[in-house]
This record gives sequence, C-alpha cells and structure tokens, in this order.
Amino acid sequence: MKVALVGSTGRIGRHLEREALERGHAVHCLLRTQVDLFDAEALACALQGQDVLISAYGAPADAPHLLVIATASLVHAAREAGIGRLITVGGAGGLTVAPGTRLADTHDFPTALLPKVKAHEDAVTVLAASGLEWTCIAPAAQLAQGERTGHYRLSVGALVCDTQGRSTISYADFACALVDEMEAAHYPGRLVGTGY
Repeated sequence: MKVALVGSTGRIGRHLEREALERGHAVHCLLRTQVDLFDAEALACALQGQDVLISAYGAPADAPHLLVIATASLVHAAREAGIGRLITVGGAGGLTVAPGTRLADTHDFPTALLPKVKAHEDAVTVLAASGLEWTCIAPAAQLAQGERTGHYRLSVGALVCDTQGRSTISYADFACALVDEMEAAHYPGRLVGTGY
C-alpha cells in the first residue's frame, strides 16, 4: 500500500514507519517542514495518490485541543485527496476499565491529563462524523521500549490488561498492531485498545 504518515519523527511514528517499510509498504512521511498539518488544502495536495493515511500526531502538552483541529484537517484533506481509510493513534485515558468507567475516571488518574483525554475523545467524535473508514487505536496505559514480539491483544473501547492488572505494550508491538489493522481493516469505525 501507499501509506501517508503524519508524526513520523515521534516515538510511535518512528516505529510505525519502520514496521510498514519492513512489510513492503511505500511510506510517505509528511514532515512539518514540508506541509502544514493545519492547512487542509496543502495537506490534501500532499496526500494525492496515497491509499491510506495514518496519524501519530501528538498535540503539545499545553495545547491538547490542537489534536481535535488536526483531526478535522486530516479528515478534510483525506476526503479531498480521495483517501477513504484513516487510522489514528488514540489515548488510553478514554478506554473503559469497567462498564461506564473510563481509565480517566479512576481515582489515581492524573488530573493534569484530563484535557488530553477530552481532546482524544473529541477527536474520535470528529472521526465518527467523517464518513471515512476510520479506526483509532489506543496504546496500553504504559508504552515502553522493548522487542517486537508480534503478540498483543485488542479490545474494542476497553483498556487491555494482563492477569496482574498491568496495562503495557512496547512501541514495536503497538506499531505491529496498528499496521496489522491497516492491512486487515477488522475494526472500521471503532476505538480499539491494545496491550499484552
């Protein structure tokens, strides 16, 4: 596939680029020095000829609302460029840990991260209204360096934990999960949690 990747210089993005390239996909990294993510028309031009758009964009910690604006720009640009498939990286805070309870609702969740959680949830709302075939894949509560095992679990809308209640995944295996979803499209229109 011809894959356009936003956020390729970040920790997640670097692993996504490597994973997709190793599987033989043609990866077109949209660097901020080349195209403004918030200029939907310029972005649409840069996306011409691509099959799928992946966004690992991370908004600055002091401006989480930019994620929502960026998502709207990506949606518009994908439509204009004729790309029907959009996959984004979500956040663990909005995943459920029990019926009606998100990770962000638990007593020890950092209050400072709540604006980021809301931004991720608002971004998913934008995706849901886009008319595109989208998937948002959220990592486990703890992303860590580690070997690529190719093993992971997925859960629609829910945080993935092991038998000890730990929610972890390596960057490499998160990238594996996302590229697997890009290739297979098992979860269109869904927010999906990943972990071991």
